[in-house]
Amino acid sequence: MIGRLRGELIQKLPNLALVECGGVGYAAAISLSTYGLLPEPGAQVILHTELLVRENEIALLGFSSPSERELYRMLVKVDGVGPKLALAALGALPLEDLVQAIRSRDVKALTRVPGVGKKTAEKLCFELSEKMGGSSGLAGLGGPGAPGDPWESDLRSALTNLGFREEAVLPVMAGLRAEKPPLAEAIRQALKALQR
Repeated sequence: MIGRLRGELIQKLPNLALVECGGVGYAAAISLSTYGLLPEPGAQVILHTELLVRENEIALLGFSSPSERELYRMLVKVDGVGPKLALAALGALPLEDLVQAIRSRDVKALTRVPGVGKKTAEKLCFELSEKMGGSSGLAGLGGPGAPGDPWESDLRSALTNLGFREEAVLPVMAGLRAEKPPLAEAIRQALKALQR
C-alpha cells in the first residue's frame, strides 16, 4: 500500500496532483482544500495517500494531512458516500467546519456540499456525529489522542483492517498510548488484548 508521497510537485489541478518520487510520477486525486494548500510546481511536497482498488480501476488519493485522510476514511464508511463525494465534501468546507457540521448535526451546512442532499446529510450526521463527539475540533476524529498522530492512525488502521471493530480497538489503543511501543510490537500487544 502507498501511504505517503514525498517528492517534486510536477503539476497541480483542482482535482489532481502529479508528484515525482524517485523518477516515478504519481497522479493522486485531491480535494479542493488540498489543492489550495499545495505549493507551486517545482517545489517539494508531501501527500498522505489512500490507495483505492476496485474491480476495474486502481486510484491514488492524496491528502494534505493525516487528519484529512482520516476524515475521508470515516466519510466513505457511510452508505451512499463514495470517494468522489467524500473528496467533494472535504473541498467544499474547511476541515474544522465539516467536522463541526457533522458533530452538531447541522444538516443545512452539509447540504451545501455538491452532491449531498438532505437524506445523505442526515445519514452523515446520524452515523458519524457520535464518533466525532467528546473532543473539540479535530481531536474528536476517530476517538481520543492527538489529531494526525501517525502511530495511532496506523495502529487503528491495522487493527480495523484485521476485522476488529473500532469500539473494541479504541480502549486497547488507549492502554498502549502511554508507552507507545514500536508499531509492530503495539500490534502484537493489541492482538493479545483483543483475543482475551
